[in-house]
Amino acid sequence: MKTFKITLFTISALFIASCGGNGNNNQSLAEGASGNMDEYVNGDVNAIQQALPQIMVIPADQTLKNFGALKETTIEGKKFIVRDYKKYLLADDRFPRLASFIQDAFNKQNYPLADFEQTLKQLDTQAATDMADGLKQDAKTQLLQTAQPDIILEMNYYKSSSLTSHDYKNKNVSYTLTALDAYTNKSIATVTTSNIKGESTTEIIQNNLSEKLPGLMSDIQKYFSDILTRGREVTVRIVVDEESNVSLQDQSIEGDTYSDWVMDFIKAKTVKGACKMQRNTNNELYFVNVRIPLLQEDGTQYGVYDFTRELQKYLRKNLGLQSTNNSQGLGEVVLTVKGI
Repeated sequence: MKTFKITLFTISALFIASCGGNGNNNQSLAEGASGNMDEYVNGDVNAIQQALPQIMVIPADQTLKNFGALKETTIEGKKFIVRDYKKYLLADDRFPRLASFIQDAFNKQNYPLADFEQTLKQLDTQAATDMADGLKQDAKTQLLQTAQPDIILEMNYYKSSSLTSHDYKNKNVSYTLTALDAYTNKSIATVTTSNIKGESTTEIIQNNLSEKLPGLMSDIQKYFSDILTRGREVTVRIVVDEESNVSLQDQSIEGDTYSDWVMDFIKAKTVKGACKMQRNTNNELYFVNVRIPLLQEDGTQYGVYDFTRELQKYLRKNLGLQSTNNSQGLGEVVLTVKGI
């Protein structure tokens, strides 16, 4: 098999062209999977197809609250949000139709999808209550860890009926659809419309979305093209276990501290060494704005899990440090150093 090599700049340019730059939106990026299967399996990796962001449509917190499926609780003086997605789906029969409509539009443009309802069922099947040893996670964190979407589309809507007796069937509907980076929770783009009139809430929103979704897709494509070029933004935190006698300021045989080794690894594995160190103590190293590549040289995806696994191997092989992976969010790396 020929080696597939392409620069991130070229991938980015091709991505833009294939995702709408030439106006041919109906051309499938996965058409190589049809026809000659041997040729598809043994052929070069399609880096553009690998890089398409996976989309997931979920209800926004305000919508959950409107249907009595969100509440705040206090544990040891700290406030936490509790999301009850199952209760929400039982109370709102419109969301599945709206989500299906949005997913269908993205599916026609060949975006990979993660389905909200199916992921909830998967969580039930796996009895996933804790996704990390000793760490409790809320419903949203579990959902994202299981589905691992690139982009979240949060839907919030509300309606009010007309107060006039002759027009009681007419409704005023307002909605907001926000695209968020699932790894950083940063807002990418928003579609919002207020006081649209009609008889069916679902049809009102769907008709309006038909006009707005192409623009939202364009904004998502531009954002993800930037990630292809500059890397995916994550945070990296290295902490020392309380029972360990290791200090991150201890020196290795070569004379560099353990912290120095970690910093060298991060600079070598990020796009153009992009990272910003916020804390460097005996017991903790913390980096933000760490940009890891989205693709490997052969065009296959490279993610946070790959980065974390490589860092653990690096610490074990070069420094003899044993560590455990305690990451929770999609866009974070948390390693706990247990000792030598």
